[in-house]
This record gives sequence, structure tokens and C-alpha cells, in this order.
Amino acid sequence: MPQTKFIKHFLLFNFILISLVAKAQLENRIFSQKDTFYQNDTQSVRLNVEVFNYLRNTEYFDIIEKGQTLFGALFHPTISYQPYKNILIKAGFQTRQDYGSGRFFSIQPTLTLSYFKHKWRHNFGTLQGNLNFGFIEPLYNIDRGITHRIENGIQGIYTGKTLVFNNFLVWDEPTYRTTSNQERFVTGFTLNKTLKKNDDWDISFPFQGLLAHRGGQLNSNPNPIYSRINVATGLKLKYKINSKWSLKTENYYIHSEDFSPTISQPYKNGNANWHTFSVIYKRLELMLNYWEGREFHSPVGSLIYNNFNVYDIYLHRQTRRMLMSRILYTQELNKGTQIDLRFEPFYDFEYEQFQYSYSVYLKLNFNQFLGKLKI
Repeated sequence: MPQTKFIKHFLLFNFILISLVAKAQLENRIFSQKDTFYQNDTQSVRLNVEVFNYLRNTEYFDIIEKGQTLFGALFHPTISYQPYKNILIKAGFQTRQDYGSGRFFSIQPTLTLSYFKHKWRHNFGTLQGNLNFGFIEPLYNIDRGITHRIENGIQGIYTGKTLVFNNFLVWDEPTYRTTSNQERFVTGFTLNKTLKKNDDWDISFPFQGLLAHRGGQLNSNPNPIYSRINVATGLKLKYKINSKWSLKTENYYIHSEDFSPTISQPYKNGNANWHTFSVIYKRLELMLNYWEGREFHSPVGSLIYNNFNVYDIYLHRQTRRMLMSRILYTQELNKGTQIDLRFEPFYDFEYEQFQYSYSVYLKLNFNQFLGKLKI
């Protein structure tokens, strides 16, 4: 099929879908990890239970990323205790079961100590991680909301009137003198500065960066040490036409760099542009994305944006251009229960093929006050 004709069919297909999906909006609220904190409610004990069911299927046929299906459930109960007005302690565990395996894929303990002061929240232990950091998808893989839902380390979150800042260190794998593995961690930050906000305009400046590292000096592991960074900056604008209609656009320039002693991938550095445009009617939103990357790589970003296959570095393409669309239906079924349905098609100009993914998420979040525990 000629490229121009295919794009026309692609756009028409998306507009037809939008007419069928009422009250849609493109958000990632389904992945949010929130807790209940009342500054003056000291010595309270609460039970929180999160059940997160997922079906994510990617029909990708490109050499850069092959499709996969994630289908299963996460179960995460926690007990929280607030001994003082600025301290919160949470402890629990998370299980992950991929359907069809007949067993738990993982069972992980979770423990968080949170300290609040002024507009800051500091988390130690299990973080409000993955998509809660606020990265764009080329820098942080949306699948990590399933595969790496529990991330441990240290985190600082500043929430001001015109500035939101989130910085963190996720410690993925430790190393010891008696082991042969290498330590692995990811550290980074996201910043969003509001430049103008009134009844009509909302203009802000985003700035994001991360570093992924593997290495250490405690053993003689032969695998190459690597240190890779991504930086993204741009401009976000939202214009409210009236009470029903609004327009939104986000535009980013992204850079990747490999500072490893020995480069073990096809490209040392790369650049990319990511543009989004949305037309919003009440709770109905159509978003179109355009991606153009040259020799770009992200160590923890969504794999489809890379210029090489991370599982086989001999499969690579110097440039990538993709036109994408996102359609989302999200609905609060009742208090604490939310369903999220997605269909995300895109066209790859180099591969000259239509590809897509779809997802179904169902989350239950239950919170119950248990009583007071005086110390």
C-alpha cells in the first residue's frame, strides 16, 4: 500500500474509533501509587489493599522490538502507621502472577519511611516509582508500571504552586564481595515549571534527565561497565477555548549519551524529537504523536523508541520516524475501582507498516482505618 494512502486510512481509522469511545481521556492515573496521609491524624493505623489486573498486548513486528503479552494480576496489601504528624511508615508485600504460569512470578516485601517537611516529601525504601516519576515514555518504559511496579531506593518530591520536582535513586541490584554480579541503579529527576496559568492558558516548561549505571569495583565480572544518560526538555501548552473545548500540545527535544569506558551498543549518542497534539472535548481526547529519532537509545525507556534492539544490538536502524495515536477510555466503576482501556496504533515510516498495541487495566484500591496505636 502506498505510504500516503496508508496514512489517510490510519487517520480515518482513529477518528472512527474516537466516535465510538465516549468520555475518553489520555491519562496514566491507573498507575498512580498514592497513600493516605493526614498531617494532624497522628498515631493512626490503616490497611490499604491494591489489586491491579493487567492485559497489555503489543503487536510489534519491527526488528527493534518484537511484540509481547503481559496478562496477570498484582496484589499489594500494606499496613501504614503515622506515629507523628510528619512521619509515615508503610509495610507490606506484593505478589505478581502472570496467568497461565500456575505460580507467582514474584513475591516482594515492601517497606517505606516517608518524612514530610514544608512542601517536600522524602521517601526511603519502596518509592512512588515508575510512571509516578512523571517521565515521558521514550525515557521511562510504560511497561515498568507492571514489570517494575516496586522500586526501592530514595526519593524527594517537591510540590509547589508553580514548580513540581521529583528526584530519585532506584537501586535495582546490589553487589557484594562474595558475589560475581554487578550493581545496577537508575537515578534521575523530573521538573515542571509553570510559566503562565490563567482561565485560558496553561504554559509550562518540563525538564527531565536520568542516568542508568551498571558496574562496581567489588568483583571481576567480565560484563562491560556502562553509564548512559537521557535528557529531555521542551514546552507544554494548553489552551481552553471554552467550557467544553481545549487544545493541548507537548514538544520535546531529547538527547542520549553513552559515557561508558567501552561502548557496547551501536551508537554512542543520539537525538530525537517528540511532538504531541490533542483536541479535547469535555472528557474526550484524541492525541496524535510524531517521533523522529536518530541513533537514539534509552536504557529504561519504552523499547519501541530505540534505534536498536536491546536484546540483539546487531539489529538496528540509524533513523526512526513514527506517527502515533492514543485512545483511552477510563472509568471509575465505584469508589476505589477503576477500569482503563487503550488502543494505540502507529505507523513506522522506515518499516512501512502499521503496528499497534492495546491494554486493559482494572484496579481496586481499598483503604480502611484500623485504629490508634499510641507510643
